[in-house]
Amino acid sequence: MTAKKNGRVYAYIGAFSGGLVSVAANIAHSFIAPKDAPADWSPEPGAVVSAVVWPLFLFIAIEILARTPWPTGWGWNVLRWVGLPPVALVAAFVSYRHLSGLLDHYNEETLVVWFGPLAVDGLMLMATAALLATGNRTTRPTDLVPAPAPATAAEAPSSDIPASPLVRPAAATPATNPIPDTDPR
Repeated sequence: MTAKKNGRVYAYIGAFSGGLVSVAANIAHSFIAPKDAPADWSPEPGAVVSAVVWPLFLFIAIEILARTPWPTGWGWNVLRWVGLPPVALVAAFVSYRHLSGLLDHYNEETLVVWFGPLAVDGLMLMATAALLATGNRTTRPTDLVPAPAPATAAEAPSSDIPASPLVRPAAATPATNPIPDTDPR
């Protein structure tokens, strides 16, 4: 197995296990009864559903931010870098609080309570980055190179070698000479 393929396998394992641990810990946190809860207390269904939602929102936001081939233009950059990170940060914060609350409930050391959740969400972030780094990329042309002007009879080389017939380049088509979208909308 090549190093690139091996790295992708571990990146998928990291993304899956990080997401699984985050979801499981958030669900477990929703089952911790409040201090003054009655003996027959159970979590509300909405609390359990939201426990699943936060890690999923974080993962989806990271994937959208990283994998979407965003168009160029200042409007798209503003939307990408101002609109999406707050969603990811809120989801990460809530997920962090659930996991740190669970670790605190289990009487883990203070440093584990503070930094343990960062390892889980950090694993998902780094796994996504590794998948991007090892993935097959297709690049879009950023600068168009103008086609050379057709040669004329006056520009034909003058030598003892007979001139070859002039060949005209094919007409530019969208497939051979794409024009980038400059509309910022």
